[in-house]
Amino acid sequence: MSETLPPIAVLLREARDAYGAVVRREIARKGLAPLPRHGAFVLGALHYGLTRDEIMHQRELALDKTVAITRLVESGYLDDGPDGLRLTAKGRHCAEAVADANEALTTHLNQALGDEGYCHFILGLMTLIDVKDDVEEGA
Repeated sequence: MSETLPPIAVLLREARDAYGAVVRREIARKGLAPLPRHGAFVLGALHYGLTRDEIMHQRELALDKTVAITRLVESGYLDDGPDGLRLTAKGRHCAEAVADANEALTTHLNQALGDEGYCHFILGLMTLIDVKDDVEEGA
């Protein structure tokens, strides 16, 4: 069966693009300006209480995230003060749009796959994350 399916890497890339499309649609629906690359991740991370250090955890993306943070500050989504990064009112509104998009996509997946299928899907993603962690720890 696996010979007839596209490579997992291709599927993961397309799935990530689907998430981005849903987020962009929700942000536009709320009348908010488009976000820079990694902007939705930064706003979502702050919305859920992560710190700048936790956001910058993946070093290979640190420059991209730094650029995103700068653009989000310039766009009025974030304050970057002595106490760290904080969402502005506009940033909270946008972070809520990102969370709404994520929830809608999660609901859609759960309905399409059913509870058992959705659990298997999440388990597969978590397995891939474990593989990444093992590879990085061994490097």
